[in-house]
Amino acid sequence: MRIHRGLPHFPPGQRRIVTTGTFDGVHLGHRALLDWMILKGKEEQAETTVLTFDPHPRQVLFGDASGLELIQSMDQRAACLAETGLDHLVIQPFNRAFSRLKPEEFVRDVLVQGLGTTTIVVGHDHRFGAGREGDVELLRACGETFGFNVQHIPPHIEGELTVSSTKVRQRLSDGDLSAARALLGRRHAWRGEVVTGAGRGRTLGFRTANLEATEPHQILPAEGVYAAQVTLVTDGASSHQGSASQQTWGAMVNIGPRPTFDGTGAKPTVEAHLFTAETPDLYGAELEIAFAERMRDIQKFEDPQALINQLSSDADQARRILRYDNSHDAR
Repeated sequence: MRIHRGLPHFPPGQRRIVTTGTFDGVHLGHRALLDWMILKGKEEQAETTVLTFDPHPRQVLFGDASGLELIQSMDQRAACLAETGLDHLVIQPFNRAFSRLKPEEFVRDVLVQGLGTTTIVVGHDHRFGAGREGDVELLRACGETFGFNVQHIPPHIEGELTVSSTKVRQRLSDGDLSAARALLGRRHAWRGEVVTGAGRGRTLGFRTANLEATEPHQILPAEGVYAAQVTLVTDGASSHQGSASQQTWGAMVNIGPRPTFDGTGAKPTVEAHLFTAETPDLYGAELEIAFAERMRDIQKFEDPQALINQLSSDADQARRILRYDNSHDAR
């Protein structure tokens, strides 16, 4: 898959099957639409193209009041989209001027002149253009004018549930990783940069990597202690890509405050204890945490020894979970 940073960098082509959207999470609903595109592209010898936007439109339009929560960073979305077999990903810079394009202008300037669309593929709730005024019927009318086809893909159902990014976020907020995974088709993965912590984990015998989000709007699962797989991110790669050269560790991860030491009202943190005999120096590195299972709630302990005992039990449980899980499809 070729990645193009903006429409001016996108080369002309003969036949293009195109879809547009944020594709946050690249969940099973997205995959159903993309699978149809790729099959159609092979049948018609046409190039398949996804147009997405960065930053997220809500961030530009509403700023701090957007309440934006993302399942993935842009790098993670690009990596997942590359796995599908797409030909092109166009990441269009989104700004106020772009947001003011009327639906008809969007079709003419972006879909037709910018992308060379011969078929546009849309989901059941697709809207576009200023004020989200454009819909499927307007696309069909424009298609007659400009000579492109419109393919409407129905919603994707998993276990009698319509798959959507909103439903994935809800399940992550509840800490229900199994339900989120059923909608995503893989583990939820979050990225953070390793920063300096208090060093308390080392004194307890459980050295941790303290992380700050590399995508500030990316959602974390509910507070708690998790079994997870942690991968060192290099050149945009991530754990689901399965490269043999990647550094990956089993881990237990704490999301939330540290009430045993910090008291109530403390700022939540993300800390990962890696299961490795020789802990590498990771300060400044980016790690991806693929969450396998939530093991327990955050707890306050009477003294450090009680905490150490619980951490030992957590580590044993996490190792058991990861050994079982890794014998299956780790995605």
